[in-house]
Amino acid sequence: MKIRSILLSGLAVAMAGLVSAQPVPRPRFGPGNGGPGNFGHGGNLEQRLTRQLGLNAEQQNKVHTILAESRIASQDIPQKMQALHASLTEAVKAGDEAQIEKISQDFSQLHQQQMAEHAKNIAKIYATLTPDQKVKVGPNLEMLMGGPNPRMRNGGAGGKPPVPGVVQ
Repeated sequence: MKIRSILLSGLAVAMAGLVSAQPVPRPRFGPGNGGPGNFGHGGNLEQRLTRQLGLNAEQQNKVHTILAESRIASQDIPQKMQALHASLTEAVKAGDEAQIEKISQDFSQLHQQQMAEHAKNIAKIYATLTPDQKVKVGPNLEMLMGGPNPRMRNGGAGGKPPVPGVVQ
């Protein structure tokens, strides 16, 4: 029993350290947030998908609606994360293992909700695509919500290959 208590305490301290080292997430698709919606190129996701996949006007409208709904649905996430982080910090300081456990579960539940919503939005966008556009996307579904596109690494398809031994 004492070993379990020590292990839980150690886990809680480690988790608190990890959580405190994480920045509070910003909304994924907010204007100018420099996040995945901007893909680091100053453009926005809708424009990038239109350019890369050749979306027609109807598809662009559907994607716009999906992204707008996503913004609205996730606008309170940063505040929830910040509140959970503050609660976890207090629980760690108080040594309240039961509260640490509960807050950890709350973090997990919030993360699970985010992942589910993210996947649902990708599915909605994917459903708007033509068969040819789906072929262009291939297995890289993350590109539909602003995630990393392997073809864009190292300057894109025609970019420089990675230099051996150099971390990029």
